[in-house]
Amino acid sequence: MSTSRPAAALRALAARAVSAPAPAAEPAPPGPAPAPSGASPTGPAPTLPVHRMNLLPRLVSSAVLICLVASMIWIGGIPLDVLIGVAAALAAWELGALLGRLPAPAPSWLVIGLAVWLAERAILPGAGGNLEVILPIALGAGMVAGVLFHSPWEGWAAGLGGGLYLGIGLGSLLGLYHWPGAAPGVGLRLVAIVVAAVVATDTLAYFTGHALGRHPFFPAISPKKSVEGAVGGAVGAVLVAGIAGPLVISLNPVAAVGMGLLIAVVAEGGDLAESALKRQADVKDSGRLIPGHGGLLDRLDGLLLAGPAVYCLLVLIAFR
Repeated sequence: MSTSRPAAALRALAARAVSAPAPAAEPAPPGPAPAPSGASPTGPAPTLPVHRMNLLPRLVSSAVLICLVASMIWIGGIPLDVLIGVAAALAAWELGALLGRLPAPAPSWLVIGLAVWLAERAILPGAGGNLEVILPIALGAGMVAGVLFHSPWEGWAAGLGGGLYLGIGLGSLLGLYHWPGAAPGVGLRLVAIVVAAVVATDTLAYFTGHALGRHPFFPAISPKKSVEGAVGGAVGAVLVAGIAGPLVISLNPVAAVGMGLLIAVVAEGGDLAESALKRQADVKDSGRLIPGHGGLLDRLDGLLLAGPAVYCLLVLIAFR
């Protein structure tokens, strides 16, 4: 009996040792997870920024626009008058849509009618092109229509301002083309210089900003614009006006450089003003007419202030 009991006890211990679960494995030290099969150990390949993906349609659209505008300026006469009128109508339609998204929408008919009338006033006969006739009619019509259609005061006031903004802006180009007392061909060259300077401002601001832009330029209005881009655009306008002014219209070199600086400031200011309006209307572009650019108003924003500014400058210096 004494030897059988220890043997039985040893057999019971051995059975429990065999049936006991294995101890849990030690947790692996923290570290990067193994890369899946076929994946690069350094991470996914970088993708191109979104703005570069839109570069091709932007360049193609710009080339088509430049050819169209250049040919109409070169031909002049009725084709240029028609181009200005059509541009005023299309841009006014887009502007009316933007103003219609504001808390007090503006009547589109007032924006379009006044814009086209003012844009073409330089070629209208008699009193039809006189601001002392156009503005009282637009003012009276807007106020009466506001009462009849129960439009808010801010709405028809915005419509009147929008028509002036577009009509005076585009009409000043025809005013430059038909500059009083100028020798033949001078008006054509004036318009060409203004358009070329605005295009140079936009182009150099775009590429300089994307290549060197580090410091924001009015980020609350347009987060993508930079101080470096604004400086690059100003250099472009000064070069175009400063070189072309004395060569093609015999403008004083100092006045030509001043004209270039003026174009740069008002063109970039016009761009920011339109951006502020789009932000208030909660839209990215004024329209979809031009691939890679947005609407026509998006392309005319700088020119709409540059034309009147140059016209006033030339009047002040008594250019002939």
